[in-house]
Amino acid sequence: MIEDYIREEKKRIDRDYENIEELNAYQEREKRIFDLENELIEELANLRHEKQLTQRELCDIINFKQPVLAKIEKRKNSPQLSTLLKILDALDYHIEFKKNSK
Repeated sequence: MIEDYIREEKKRIDRDYENIEELNAYQEREKRIFDLENELIEELANLRHEKQLTQRELCDIINFKQPVLAKIEKRKNSPQLSTLLKILDALDYHIEFKKNSK
């Protein structure tokens, strides 16, 4: 009887450990995505400054509202992909894909 209890407890602990590993992996992926998004937004703001464009001027080019761009640059809103592409196009840039080096 005690052997059965120990065996079942070990199975439960193993399942819990697997769940913790899955959760940790998920959190690491989410952090990487969050960091990449912040890096991209920071780079977009830098490119806008290099082009010596105000937020309003850039928004006039892409037909966008300035307060929304301000919230994006302050990381209060996550931009949609179409918005990012419009901004990049207005700044004469595009996206390239590279394989991660892990």
